[in-house]
Amino acid sequence: MNQVVTTVFLAATATPTPTNQPFDPVDVTPGPVGFFATAALFIAVGLIAMSLMRRSARANARYDIREQLEREELERQARERESGETDAEASAPGSAQDAEGIDPTREAPGDEEPRA
Repeated sequence: MNQVVTTVFLAATATPTPTNQPFDPVDVTPGPVGFFATAALFIAVGLIAMSLMRRSARANARYDIREQLEREELERQARERESGETDAEASAPGSAQDAEGIDPTREAPGDEEPRA
């Protein structure tokens, strides 16, 4: 059965006849316009890829910094829990002066509001 179908199919298709027309390279080559269009496409894809890599590196750096800051904050909170001191106790009025011996609650000279 397959052989019959194949024979009928081959008999039904027309055999192309070769033409003796000369080969025209303009019909099959893109020419300068195609070259410049392809070159522009390659350049555009290259610039987009470079931009993507830059943005990806920037996003990774921001993620790393954010992760480091969160880790440092957790370490700071753990140290405060261990020492028994919290931010509220450290900034309470009447608390000890800061590390440089300056009372942070005291106004600096020149911080007064101007008189009218």
